Amino acid sequence: MNIYETIEHNRENIKSVYDLAAVCYDYLLAQIENQIIFIGKYVEFSDNVRQNNPNQKSLLKFSDSVKALLFAAEYWSDEVLNEILSMTLSAESRLKPFRDADYNEAAIAYFLLLGIDLYAECQLENNQDAPLNQSYQVNSFIYRRRKASILSCAAEEIEFREIIQAVEIRNNFSCLIILEKSEMKPGMLPPKMVTLSIDKEDFARNSLIQDQTLNVVCIPWGKEQTCNFPKIQGNTFRVEYLDSYKTACVTKALTLLKAAIRRKANIIIFPEYVCCPEVQEAIGTYLKETYRQTPEKMGALLMVIAGSGWTDDDNNVARIYSYSGVLLGKYYKYAAYDDREIDLQTGMSKERLIEGLHDPGKESVIVDVPNVGIVMTAICRDISNWDYSEKIARLFQADFLMVPAWSSSLNHAFINQLKSITAANTNTCAVVCNCCGAQKSGILEKGVVVTPYKDNTLMTGKLRFISPNKRSVKRCDTCKGCIFSLTLSFKPQDVGNGQIARYIHSFGL
Repeated sequence: MNIYETIEHNRENIKSVYDLAAVCYDYLLAQIENQIIFIGKYVEFSDNVRQNNPNQKSLLKFSDSVKALLFAAEYWSDEVLNEILSMTLSAESRLKPFRDADYNEAAIAYFLLLGIDLYAECQLENNQDAPLNQSYQVNSFIYRRRKASILSCAAEEIEFREIIQAVEIRNNFSCLIILEKSEMKPGMLPPKMVTLSIDKEDFARNSLIQDQTLNVVCIPWGKEQTCNFPKIQGNTFRVEYLDSYKTACVTKALTLLKAAIRRKANIIIFPEYVCCPEVQEAIGTYLKETYRQTPEKMGALLMVIAGSGWTDDDNNVARIYSYSGVLLGKYYKYAAYDDREIDLQTGMSKERLIEGLHDPGKESVIVDVPNVGIVMTAICRDISNWDYSEKIARLFQADFLMVPAWSSSLNHAFINQLKSITAANTNTCAVVCNCCGAQKSGILEKGVVVTPYKDNTLMTGKLRFISPNKRSVKRCDTCKGCIFSLTLSFKPQDVGNGQIARYIHSFGL
């Protein structure tokens, strides 16, 4: 089938322009075996007119016509789709023969998709949750990219190098982000992308972009034991919370949360495991009620990553709340903890422990904060494994990666991985909030921050451990809860000098 026939065949499932975009992209995936050749010979212009595709000018006019039609239409309808079909059929009838007939014809689908991309680039005020293709989801998922972030001005002034991308059709578009279903593991739903709603009259939150600073507060919880890790079947384990923890956990969580808000937090992160579902619900309820009754107490808070907690159906799940207590989404850990040590004397494996995740990676959420950037979440081993999280961070060009963790080794588990993500994306700031209870006595690193830094012509991730100051170390073993206020300055001078991150340690309890 050609693209006209493909659209007709799927029209019952084309309920929006983004469903149409997915149809076009899936068609291109099926038709184009060599995307490099297709882009280079059928799409791009050359200074030598004789080497150009003779259909390019008419195809560009076709793209402009699609864009104009979409702008003129008040809403998506069958009539709009019929007009696009008519334009597509007309473009096909005007095609001149050029090289491979299938690739030549596929160019119509590409330039139709380009028209949608040009239209979407001017529609960023639309805060619809993504994937945007809600009805047609066969082989791809469509999202939308904002260009502005709190780091943008500094990156432009310092001349961060461009992101190195593969020569792929989806990387040719300026606004559309396209995730291929084949890139996801079985059982995963596509990431949900939501826009944090900020009122135009909300001075405190809208001023963040002018202040060029962001305050991230990490809450490593404390040293006391909160849970056990009993085996359930074979060598798989689940998390069981202690009764002593359950009686005090909500009070402690809310006390630390309030302390973080008083310190003018914009983003708050709790660690892995300690935020059982009851704690997470209490955090959401507190945010909702406080914002409703006394919104000024919330300051310029944007969101709370309510750690992660073990659920009754055996999943490790984080919940992400807005400043007003709206549940923006859940994040299911997908990379199971695997304690597989080798006895150096015998060469045999020691007793193995595997995190018994029932639905790994089932749900995830990415938060688009207008003018601040894209905020992603990952849980501990999801970063350590150099896997899906790195791919998603690259595809969505995440500005912030917030990581609740439970790890005895921050060096081994996060440093190289996060530096790699930052160097590849050039703009990703990563923050790890580790639980004190996961660490042996004497280990002082409670978290990690990795920020982008231009070292001559190279982009790299600049590392800083988050740890208590010398005066506070003596209290660590008896501490019942502390917070680390991490100030990220995106002023050009601080970014250029590699001094984005500074933090203050204080005891919340």
